[in-house]
Amino acid sequence: MRKRRLFIGFILLAAVSIVIGLILYIRPTDQLDLRYSEISWKDKLFAMAETRRAELTLSERELNQLAKKALTDYLEKNDLPVTVTGAEFQLNGDRLEARIHVSWGGLEAGFRAGYRMEYSAGQLTLTPEFLRARRLELSPGTFGLKPITVQLDAALPDVVKIKAVDFQEHSLKMRFALDWIELAGYLETWL
Repeated sequence: MRKRRLFIGFILLAAVSIVIGLILYIRPTDQLDLRYSEISWKDKLFAMAETRRAELTLSERELNQLAKKALTDYLEKNDLPVTVTGAEFQLNGDRLEARIHVSWGGLEAGFRAGYRMEYSAGQLTLTPEFLRARRLELSPGTFGLKPITVQLDAALPDVVKIKAVDFQEHSLKMRFALDWIELAGYLETWL
């Protein structure tokens, strides 16, 4: 009987140690937040009109700001079982890596989710490829990660239509189909 209690105690101690170790392992090692700044589309459109090139480049920093804004808008409209406390997005060609910090009760965790991006007919589609907590590989489907569709034209004025998107190493180049006279009339409203 005494050996049995000792054995059960050992198993419980081992289980508690594994759970505590896992909690400490997935805990974030840095600080992230959800603060973002608006992108000045007006300035970008004026610069495009000055150069007479129907294209804009979004830097990784600007894309990070747009993604944080979209995530914040999503969180305001949807209830999640966890609280998202911070995020940062990194671009590498047609791959986007999202670093997300979440909390649930008193537990905190940091995850990395990888997405492959494709552009077609005004929509940017992000397909999940991986989910990690440090080196621990998790299945994106198990945690409910699904493809995300972003309507890129929604952030732009109606006179500007995206024709193509080129994924560069740390930026996103958008080429447009537009009427320069219509764009000039639109920009005059800002003067």
